[in-house]
Amino acid sequence: MIEETFFLYPPDWLKNPPNPASTNLFKKYVANSPKGTFPKQTSTYQGLYCLGADGTYLSGKFARQSNEVARETLTTGLARWQEITGEGDFQPEPVPTNRLALYGGEELRKGGLKLEVAYRDLPRGKVQRPGNAQFPNPYNLGWFDLKPAEAKAIATNSREKSAIPDSVFRKLARTRLKDAVRGQMSDWEDGDIKDGQLFSQLVSSKGGIQTYQLSGSASMESGGLSFEPQFHGSATYDSSSGQFTDFRLIAAGQRSGKGGANGRATDLGPAPMAIALTLYKP
Repeated sequence: MIEETFFLYPPDWLKNPPNPASTNLFKKYVANSPKGTFPKQTSTYQGLYCLGADGTYLSGKFARQSNEVARETLTTGLARWQEITGEGDFQPEPVPTNRLALYGGEELRKGGLKLEVAYRDLPRGKVQRPGNAQFPNPYNLGWFDLKPAEAKAIATNSREKSAIPDSVFRKLARTRLKDAVRGQMSDWEDGDIKDGQLFSQLVSSKGGIQTYQLSGSASMESGGLSFEPQFHGSATYDSSSGQFTDFRLIAAGQRSGKGGANGRATDLGPAPMAIALTLYKP
């Protein structure tokens, strides 16, 4: 079972995936699979896969599957393996020891910001972790990247509350402030952002270490789908290295509606949801 295999079949813009050997192996497996097994033009090859060490296709199913389908996929893959090993002269090879990258999104850049994103439903009264049989503990993870110039805009020298550039706020709002707790949802369109700003305020500076308070709000709406969070957070910037050493931002508020594949057909809301962005530390 593989979930969200971004780096095993990354989009074309990612020229240098962290583990090209794994990427090439998985691409070969997909190319060897029967037509229609996997959708085209997707970097999200989540599902069940059985393959040989050289990319030989044994069996596979795309996306979430039942226990019965999983058992059938494994059984079919094992039978196919036993069949082809009886036909050829297979020899053992060393097990690769190269490490997989433990992050998603863009490549790490000096001076940039790579943030881990966590989506979660908030408690509803006595229900601490709302969900159902299909989503008993709903949460999801993602990544958010800011280029060095975008990240530097957060490190203001003002002791007064200052709005970060609208382009940076909108990049965050469109691509990450969405209801992805139980599944996936497309980015907001620019016109879906009805209001909002993210503010940064210098609260302390000592020995080149600057600490900022983050605040603000946002309002996104498209048809019956909406999210209206408030921002609360902090960031620490080392001016000597030009790097952020800490970053924590919470976007919490009411969400409503169903969109894309976000799994809200039976939970339209309104209901509380939060998105947390924290600094990725290799």
